[in-house]
Amino acid sequence: MEGHYIALGINVLTLFLLKLCALQAEGQKQPIASALYVFGDSTIDPGNNNFLATIVKADFLPYGRDFPNGQPTGRFTNGRLITDQLSELAGLPDLLPASLDPEFRGQKLLTGASFGSSASGYADSTSITLNVLPLEKQVENFRLYKAQLVKQFGHETANRTVSQALFAISGGTDDFANNYFINPLTRKKYTIEQFQDLLLNSLSKFIQNVYNEGATKIGIVGLPPFGCLPSQISLHNIVENTCVEEFNEVASSFNSKIKALIEKIRPNFPGVLIAYLDIYDKLFEIIKSPTKYGFEETRKGCCGTGLLETAILCNPSSIICHDPSKYVFWDSFHPTTECYQIIANDVFKQTLAYINSPTQRN
Repeated sequence: MEGHYIALGINVLTLFLLKLCALQAEGQKQPIASALYVFGDSTIDPGNNNFLATIVKADFLPYGRDFPNGQPTGRFTNGRLITDQLSELAGLPDLLPASLDPEFRGQKLLTGASFGSSASGYADSTSITLNVLPLEKQVENFRLYKAQLVKQFGHETANRTVSQALFAISGGTDDFANNYFINPLTRKKYTIEQFQDLLLNSLSKFIQNVYNEGATKIGIVGLPPFGCLPSQISLHNIVENTCVEEFNEVASSFNSKIKALIEKIRPNFPGVLIAYLDIYDKLFEIIKSPTKYGFEETRKGCCGTGLLETAILCNPSSIICHDPSKYVFWDSFHPTTECYQIIANDVFKQTLAYINSPTQRN
């Protein structure tokens, strides 16, 4: 009988050790990159605009109501952004900090940040109107960050961190939705094709600039079907109450031009991965087949009427839907964190496919 209890004790101990090893292995997930650096607009801005003199902010409730501790951070959604979720999927911290946040210092410098600014775009005119950070200023802030990285950790660590990091840019929606299609001066100056080329020229300069700073893995996020955003339907197609097909066609054609640009310039960056990351197809599928993904509402956001509210129009006095997880959009312009999670999973799969493909580098 004593031997039976000893054997039982050994089995229990063995199971405990196996479980402990499994938990340790799970907790020590190997990151696929040293850091994540992102640039662009409100889809990736975790609060940089909090530190700017602009009305384009989300540092108040109900933004962030489903964030840890229910704290608004400046993220234009109810919880985490797609970049927070991508960072976690990549084996990095599950919250990507804002580069302008005073708390972004010390060891946090080593795993990346967002340099993006809500309402920013590829065109300077898109950003200047609302006093947010244009793309060139975002890159300048990255250079300042890199200098700080060198100062604190030395050239070798800084160069290794940057060279092994993932860089990503997500922009363009504000250029069209909040500039070209509402500003008669912009439309008078450019045809839609000329404006697209202007944005592509800015994107090309961005790629060159981050390459000069040591980037070796660069992801270019395409445009979403912005004609299906609740605000765009309300402003431009309220009678039919359906997606603005013209806008979606512009997004599709611009995405095709991004892919063509990447193929054209790739030989200029030997050994560098430049990848196109699609979000159009997944978001369009979610909007057209919401129940497949557990959603019920696609026409309006969770905040207020959901038809036009964003930024200060979505505020502590706004009526909020009962269950944001059933909504594709949080406000009239930005997805819920639940929708972002689905898109993040899809983008991460694309990223892994590019990284693991030996044919993607020259």
